[in-house]
Amino acid sequence: MTAKNHEENEITVHLENGRELTYNPQRLSGVSVYREARREFAKGDRIQFRAPFTERRVANGELGTIAKISDEEMTVKLDGGREVSFEAEKFRHLDHGYAVTSHSSQGTTVDRVLINSDTLESRVLLNDRMGYVAVSRAREDATIYTNSIEELRGALDRRADKEMALEAVQVSNERRNVLRDDQNPYESQNRGSLDSQQGREPEIIEEANEDRGEAEVAEAEEMEFSLA
Repeated sequence: MTAKNHEENEITVHLENGRELTYNPQRLSGVSVYREARREFAKGDRIQFRAPFTERRVANGELGTIAKISDEEMTVKLDGGREVSFEAEKFRHLDHGYAVTSHSSQGTTVDRVLINSDTLESRVLLNDRMGYVAVSRAREDATIYTNSIEELRGALDRRADKEMALEAVQVSNERRNVLRDDQNPYESQNRGSLDSQQGREPEIIEEANEDRGEAEVAEAEEMEFSLA
């Protein structure tokens, strides 16, 4: 994405072929938001397909283990037992599969689950639904890691309402900023003075925060936890 127009509810994207396209997201479905990142894989690595691979009949979120890998081709043994081979250059929606979101883990049962529950996250990310799904994935043992045992009970009692992932990111960022300012009020004052000296308006700062939040949409589904 290269530009956005709040008044017209339009965004402009730069396509791989060099062409630019401006459109209203409400009128165009089937668009996924993601961030490009470098990953290194080796034989034996656990991976997750982060988008549907229709050509090989692999569903979004499916897990597997790399059986063979070369400069041109990769063979993955899916958890369901089937093996698929493909050219890595033609399908890039892959990530390590050692930790997954509770949403993408639905339907999976494993021996042990390690759950990351940060109570500073918003109720969209940490709530009763997330807690139930995460814990119920374990066959034998589930261990929860949290920053506050006292606040965890209340966080897991919160009911989950459907909200945009972007809102979840914005709420989380606001809470972290408040906590940081409470711990270091002088830093908050100095930051405000610096903004004034440089002639920056609060609206510009807020817009920059929104841009950063939109870039994190793809990572804001739910809390992550490890499967073993």
